[in-house]
Amino acid sequence: MTDQPVDPFDDRETSAPKAFAVGYKRTNGPVIVYGGLLFGLVLLVLGIAGDFHLAAALALVPLLVAFWHYPLIDTRDPQLGANADGLFIERLGFVRWATIRQMQITRTYIRSIELVTLELSLTCPVDEAVDKKHQFPFWKVFMARNWQSVSEKSGPEKLTVRLDTLNGNPEHILKRAQAFRPI
Repeated sequence: MTDQPVDPFDDRETSAPKAFAVGYKRTNGPVIVYGGLLFGLVLLVLGIAGDFHLAAALALVPLLVAFWHYPLIDTRDPQLGANADGLFIERLGFVRWATIRQMQITRTYIRSIELVTLELSLTCPVDEAVDKKHQFPFWKVFMARNWQSVSEKSGPEKLTVRLDTLNGNPEHILKRAQAFRPI
């Protein structure tokens, strides 16, 4: 037996599932946020300095776009995670494992862009499925989020979580999340 330390990123199978959390990738987020801020501030300064009120008013558009996309560059909070309590979704909370009927990955292509989502079929409405609601500042209500709730009249309620925007392999995320689900 060797006394080597355990590597937390080792992909070998273990008997117990491991908790995880993933955040956004740093791809297009900084361009949209910082570009929108720069463009908006330039319009604002030119509008105020040149006494051109329309340019100052138009500065709100890129500034609001930057505000909306700010979560793409915020690395403080994870967007998706899992542990024994459930599947954590940022600005929603922990979805209890017992309320998740099915988890699957779907892929959609728009030209050469691949959109990958995690679809969760629930046994009850989202409000009832969520345990330990996530507490967040009120202004985040007005920002982009990484999930969407879809109610279907004839079937179960579904949650979709975008995985292509997250830092991690979608299949690996699904596999690690499914390890927590009771059989």
